[in-house]
Amino acid sequence: MWLFLLPLCAQAGPSDSLHAAKRQPVRVAVLADKGIENAEQEWAYVFDWLDRRLPEFAFILVGLDHPGLRQAVKEHSVDFVITNAGNYSELEHSDGLTRLVTLDSPLGLSPAQAVGSAVIVRADSSLAELTDLRGKHLLAASPEAFCCYQIAARELKLAGVDPESDLGRLEFVGFPIQSIARAVRDGKADAGIVKTCLIEQMVASGEIEPGALRVLSPRQIPGFACQTSSRLYPDWPFAALAHTDPGLAKRVAIALLEMPRSPNGNQWSTPAHYDIVDDLFRDLGIGRYASLQEETLAALIQRHRIGLSVVAVLLFALIIHAVRVDYLVTRRTRELGEMHAEKERLAAAMRERQSELEHARRMAILGGMASAIAHELKQPLAAIANYARGIERRIAAGRVEAEPLQHVCREIERQSTRAAQTIEKIRAFARKSGGSVETLALAPLVREAVELFGAACPPARISWWAESDAERVRVRADAIQIQQVVLNLLQNAFDAQGARGNPGDPLEVSLVTEQNGCRVAVRDRGGGLDDQQHARLFEPFFTTKPEGLGLGLSLSKGIVESHGGILNLHNEGDGVCASFWLPEEENA
Repeated sequence: MWLFLLPLCAQAGPSDSLHAAKRQPVRVAVLADKGIENAEQEWAYVFDWLDRRLPEFAFILVGLDHPGLRQAVKEHSVDFVITNAGNYSELEHSDGLTRLVTLDSPLGLSPAQAVGSAVIVRADSSLAELTDLRGKHLLAASPEAFCCYQIAARELKLAGVDPESDLGRLEFVGFPIQSIARAVRDGKADAGIVKTCLIEQMVASGEIEPGALRVLSPRQIPGFACQTSSRLYPDWPFAALAHTDPGLAKRVAIALLEMPRSPNGNQWSTPAHYDIVDDLFRDLGIGRYASLQEETLAALIQRHRIGLSVVAVLLFALIIHAVRVDYLVTRRTRELGEMHAEKERLAAAMRERQSELEHARRMAILGGMASAIAHELKQPLAAIANYARGIERRIAAGRVEAEPLQHVCREIERQSTRAAQTIEKIRAFARKSGGSVETLALAPLVREAVELFGAACPPARISWWAESDAERVRVRADAIQIQQVVLNLLQNAFDAQGARGNPGDPLEVSLVTEQNGCRVAVRDRGGGLDDQQHARLFEPFFTTKPEGLGLGLSLSKGIVESHGGILNLHNEGDGVCASFWLPEEENA
């Protein structure tokens, strides 16, 4: 195990040193499996930003390998952790870590779809598929390397190749992973596992020749610029430990979300879902699922022959210490129970805050449409009043024929039903809460959101159509959150046309199939966006509306990306096309 402590700051004078001595130290453990110098360079921008935004604290980089990071978390010697998705998922389960934000890299599709494995071979190799690796020599960085072994190992297992028994030789060579690419190029191994985009970066920097290597079994992932042999996984999270002060964790999360893009294009986004990592652990039978591996007795003895020999020697001693072990197990179980309870409490609090924020946004939408709702209700109420006065005049005049009065009563009932339906639609949207992800058809969700907006905002003219194929597409989604995104886009489009003076122009809403998923698009004629507005669209609290909060697009982007989708806006004609893409159920 190795450890480094680095306060990432410039050289200070005497007065700065005195000020730094008064700052409260905050230790951030960083997985530095490529070396402390690399970690220092990679994360210097983030630590410098935190030092400037929270000047009363001194953020200290603690560079650790996998065993050292696990030990630091268990000993509570650090306050925060920056690590890869696989290592975080293990620590979340074992020690109650809570992710605050997820890295948003320019190389990834989104924070939830950012990293993967590329199994590389020489360009002239006869290998074509992952199944061709049986009996071959394969290089990887480490058994604990998430991108440089575990992700590819899952794809091999799903293809029917057990990396621990079906390969001719599985060799772990450590870091840097560039050495794996060079070894495969030089014919020292049949294949190697590297992180996605590494080969493209090495070719661009001139480290290897173009066309010297190729990726085995490349997947076609729409919008992803690099070749990959695997599906994509979430990027690195910034996580808080169970003992970390919640107030400090909240301030750090806000500071990171406000951080501008670094020189290499990185920034932080709302926490991504890491369920796909749990699926990986289950398929590989590692981490919390290690006990699920099925092995024959002979294979078990062969794998653990040294340990079993030691166990046989120590068996008598273990019996003597049985009582002590039982005590330690009981104490540890109690500690784990307390940590799990704290984790659940923090998770519940986060879900509650998210729900309150989404509810507040829905209220803001309804508030913006209040005058339109009042206009919609005014018409049936005025009709009811007129019919009532007509009945009164007939009675006063002695004209009480049954048929005219029955006709008027039916009209009063129809107008009352119309007003009640409008009120019920608004009440239903206001009281709905999100948080339930299920398999559902996307077209009815979008159609209902369009109808709700049209009922609440009669001046809006909406043209809605869906491809016949799109009507059948099903997605894994939270229905209320997706409808909230559609309403946000419709409200923004209507406001843009109103600000330009053409609120009556039609808004076009479409649903089409696209690249193993569906795209929902809202087009307006509000004049488009300039370059400065387009660059800051998704920043929290940035708005072009005099009374806007600047949260609508930021929240919508987080919702879409948490569903594995992509939200974007671009100028089209004399307006803006705002659209989001969601993967079909089997691709979610």
